[in-house]
Amino acid sequence: MVHIAEHPSTVTVDITLACHEYEWTKALWDGRIEPEGINLTTVDYTNPERFNRMANYREFDACEMSMGSYLATRSDPEAFPFTAIPLFPSRKFRHAYIYKRVGSGVETLGDLEGRNVGIVNWQTTTGIWQRGIARERHGLDTTQVNWLAAKPEIVDLDAPSYDIDHLDRPGRSLHVVEDMIDAGEVDAVFHPVFLDSENAQRLFERPVETEKQYYRETAIFPIMHTVVLRDSLLEEKPWVPQKLYDAFERAKQQALDRLERPRWSPVIWSGTYAEEQQELIGDDPWEYGLTEWNVNTLETLIEYANEQEVIPEAYDVEDIFETDHVNTREYR
Repeated sequence: MVHIAEHPSTVTVDITLACHEYEWTKALWDGRIEPEGINLTTVDYTNPERFNRMANYREFDACEMSMGSYLATRSDPEAFPFTAIPLFPSRKFRHAYIYKRVGSGVETLGDLEGRNVGIVNWQTTTGIWQRGIARERHGLDTTQVNWLAAKPEIVDLDAPSYDIDHLDRPGRSLHVVEDMIDAGEVDAVFHPVFLDSENAQRLFERPVETEKQYYRETAIFPIMHTVVLRDSLLEEKPWVPQKLYDAFERAKQQALDRLERPRWSPVIWSGTYAEEQQELIGDDPWEYGLTEWNVNTLETLIEYANEQEVIPEAYDVEDIFETDHVNTREYR
């Protein structure tokens, strides 16, 4: 019997994608971009909920996933039957989101040794980047910090070299962390987003300049999230990852094209900021694929995750991504 492989021109598959509606994924949400052969349904939930629902319940066909949690799943792929394709819909510099408590006496990252520091949980990608940067570039011995985690881990892990207290308090994790600093329980917070508290002050007084200098010295624009697909879908429809990748790429390109004349943005100096961004990082700071630039960034994240005992070994980048059915060369 001759097996005839399905082709997207003759087959349509229904796929539910859980992903945030970023400006560079917006065209997937509003239908301007439709993946060939795919009837795409987009949904969104808060980051911790989305990650948990995919990691522990496999509720979606495809899902934007925390790189930290995804790395934690790679020690047991059979228990977590999904695989990432090299899409990185969320990236963010992280210095601006390290806060100190007003009156704590903390002036530098090195001052945090022996102190209490609030985090969301240990495997949050934000925290992996911030702790790695603090250790490697600012001399903080992260094993000498008392880490107070607002919530349990999404993927179970054991980091015996570190002092981590999981509080598991009710409420959204970000609000729990804010409450910690308001109550004086912590002297600093490593936060994923803006911390809304009059008791908190950014540790780096000029965070944007600090982050620009970090990029000049490292060429790293930290990758936060990737996109995972159920392994059963990869096996049954091996053409899907390429079509989904292409759609993400086209949606991103539409957003980058709009940035050339950013009249849609309410930011007053958006055009000037866009020019500065392009001068520093280039035409496409949201680059997808396992390019040299992205591999360098991912290898650094993996190194940090291994040092912090989020993962048991430093994985090879290509071993944790589906690359057999995703050709990214045309976009490089």
